[in-house]
Amino acid sequence: MKIFTKNHLLGFILLASFYTARGQLNSSSIEPAVDDAQYERILEYYSYDKGIPSDPIFYGEWPWRGPHTLFKLSYRGIREQRVPAYLAIPKEKVSEKLPVVILMHGWNLFWGKNEDWVQDWIPLLTEEGYAVLAPDHFLYGERKVEGGFDQNSNRGPYYYRDWMCQSVVDLRRGIDYLLSRPDIDPERIAVFGGSLGGWIGSILSAVEPRIKVSILSVPATEFSTAQTPAGQVINSSNYFPHYTDLSLLMVLAKKDIPLRNERAKALFELAPVQKKLIEYDEGHYLDPEKYNEEILEWLKEKL
Repeated sequence: MKIFTKNHLLGFILLASFYTARGQLNSSSIEPAVDDAQYERILEYYSYDKGIPSDPIFYGEWPWRGPHTLFKLSYRGIREQRVPAYLAIPKEKVSEKLPVVILMHGWNLFWGKNEDWVQDWIPLLTEEGYAVLAPDHFLYGERKVEGGFDQNSNRGPYYYRDWMCQSVVDLRRGIDYLLSRPDIDPERIAVFGGSLGGWIGSILSAVEPRIKVSILSVPATEFSTAQTPAGQVINSSNYFPHYTDLSLLMVLAKKDIPLRNERAKALFELAPVQKKLIEYDEGHYLDPEKYNEEILEWLKEKL
């Protein structure tokens, strides 16, 4: 069984139950987005002080597996957090400046960036000439803490708001780090999130103007549908209408949770950018070895 599937689906069930119990998942309709003035206010939650050094620390490299050299590192996030990550640099470089894809893992508290989905995508991308950055989300992987984002506990709305804000801004700091490197092309940055990573990516794609391509695979945006003071900060419906200067690829699984797919399709329609939606006749886990051709074609064409 795939690592991604086992832990990921359990987390979905528990967190979806948390929101359903509060009456937030009882409709397939998309709640209206906040107005422009309120959007500017919630956008502030994803702002941070520019010019903070990335302070990367490298712990080792592994050049003997795959079409890339894999570096293990951490960089400086916000609130004095260090963000553990993998950086994969293709061995065969097609140019001095490399396009880069930031991979955002799913709901795997212990595994984080080590989940199968991320690890399978890295060589598929580097073989095509892309550098890859794969960080751990806040409270996941190497950042997991006992009693933190526990699958068996119901956290309050402000807890989830603060978790999302930290995760999104830490990814923005990842872009800061990438652009401090002379081998990364600042005009060719893509983000690619699966499931939980798709939800995070749906917000990141609106608040981070340096992104040129956004790929959201089976995005779990149903985790938050409320327009309460805390909920609206992490509700994807407020962000899709504000996508600009990027191309969007939405990837869905026909046998996934119906509500997830209904919301994703409705949100997709809200994005005023060049976009494409593809569906596979599969369950939630989309094996990268099997489902990669259209995604790689989109990257080749748009990045």
